[in-house]
Amino acid sequence: MKVGVSLNNFRFREALNEMMNLARLGNKYLTDSEPWKVIKTDEARVRTVLNISLQICANLSIVSRPFLPFTADKLAAMLNIDKLVWLNAGRTDLLPDDHQLDKPAFLFEKIEDQQIEAQVQKLLDTKKANQQAEAKAAPAKETIQFDDFAKIDLRVGTILEAEKVPKTKKLLKLLIDTGIDKRTVVSGIAEDYKPEEIVGKKVTILVNLAPRKLKGIESNGMILMAENHEGKLSFITPSEDFEAGSEIR
Repeated sequence: MKVGVSLNNFRFREALNEMMNLARLGNKYLTDSEPWKVIKTDEARVRTVLNISLQICANLSIVSRPFLPFTADKLAAMLNIDKLVWLNAGRTDLLPDDHQLDKPAFLFEKIEDQQIEAQVQKLLDTKKANQQAEAKAAPAKETIQFDDFAKIDLRVGTILEAEKVPKTKKLLKLLIDTGIDKRTVVSGIAEDYKPEEIVGKKVTILVNLAPRKLKGIESNGMILMAENHEGKLSFITPSEDFEAGSEIR
């Protein structure tokens, strides 16, 4: 058979295609013959159709074994035949007259959408876990002197108000109580946080950063955020409920 020739020449994909072609041939023959209709007028013809179809199935139990050994065993069991040797492939008398078949069953289990979704999610979770395991921290920036660091004024602040900046995807306009004053800060956190979720949130704010205009809004300070390898942002907050204006040293 062509399947054997292809296997002997290590053309495994070609061999698999030939095996599938035999399955397609059998399926087309049975479908085109319509024995479920012909039985009303020609029972002898139906016997012939079913015999040929079953002989094809018996051949499939042989040629499918290199690719689907467990399925081949299951098919052979339903046909009530022993595992046939490769040299039997191609014969049209593998099932003798009056041969008794065993109880039929589905060769393959039906896969529901929920099962597919669960497996896809499992793959995504594995991919995410691998990315996290392989993620490397960004290299340290240039060394600075203590006097440079001492110029930075970091405070605990409380978000009093929050709203999206129109016509932007990332910007939120925040009103923050710094303990020194109440000031407006524009922050690029809108893709990670909704305005209503962060009102009352304690944050770390750099209060002595020079003002900067963003979308026509003057921003006075900067909120400190942590960012992971996926680009997700998280607030840097004190572990205890410190009041606004508390210095961070």
